[in-house]
Amino acid sequence: MKHPFTINILLAATLAQGLAARGQQPVFGVYSAAGNIKCIPARGPSRPVFPLTWLYEGDKLTLLDNISEITIFDRDTSYIRLQGKGTYTIAAIEKMQPTRIWDTMIIRYLSLLWEDVIRPAPQTSTSVSHHTPPAQYRTPALPTRALSIILAPRNGYATSMDSIIFCWHSISWARKYFFRLRNPDGQLTYDSVLVDTQAVVYFPGRMPAGNSYTWTLDIVGESGRLQFADSGHIVLVDETAVLPRLPPVIPDSIEGFAIILQRIEQYENAGCIRQAEALFSQLTTSFPQDDALYKLYRYFRRRNYF
Repeated sequence: MKHPFTINILLAATLAQGLAARGQQPVFGVYSAAGNIKCIPARGPSRPVFPLTWLYEGDKLTLLDNISEITIFDRDTSYIRLQGKGTYTIAAIEKMQPTRIWDTMIIRYLSLLWEDVIRPAPQTSTSVSHHTPPAQYRTPALPTRALSIILAPRNGYATSMDSIIFCWHSISWARKYFFRLRNPDGQLTYDSVLVDTQAVVYFPGRMPAGNSYTWTLDIVGESGRLQFADSGHIVLVDETAVLPRLPPVIPDSIEGFAIILQRIEQYENAGCIRQAEALFSQLTTSFPQDDALYKLYRYFRRRNYF
């Protein structure tokens, strides 16, 4: 079954005006809809129902034919699916048994949809920016150590990309930084002395995929002596070897493009960043008006491109 996700600008403007007039917060969001479906509000004319629109207290849903189907989700990211001809009040739908969504990436996506529609109060100068990613979408922080200064990538980071940007905190007394990478046999594969606080390392020709590489960062002080600063390792992934070995993804029952989000999460966890990037790019191109999907993609890029 296809799930059309296109919302026209006029419909979006009409819904925004309705929300402002009633001052209500939505009860359900529409994830997918097929067939002829109308929403009859407590006041005002009926309106068609599309994915990424919102339902409020007092609304009534009418599925006008037997092929109609709608999947709606609540703020707890559970969903309810209605199928076939029928009329339902929002109050009646709230009493129905919802189905829990269990996939992490889908929960993140639906949470971002709610974040977009329920705007926070105007922020003061001390408040966190609305554009700051929620904690669960940020790159995990590195364990705190006395001399830990590396900002990215995190220790043990796996990637199939051709390069990585290593970056670290500036040290006030440092004249320069000595950054090195070694292969599993201990042989030097990258060696650079920098005054900047980042190094762009290109892998092709010097660091074959399918191996783990250890990095070290030393600080060169006024005396010219090296002082150890930090160390860790990265894993370069050969997608042609890893992808065929990944287990099948069990689709979340909410359907739609949820299966693609699940694959993206699986690929990212396996270090197949190139393939995950391609899927994300296709999704955002197919659904350009889906701001939550775009944000999810942006957080993915922050985690993997630093």
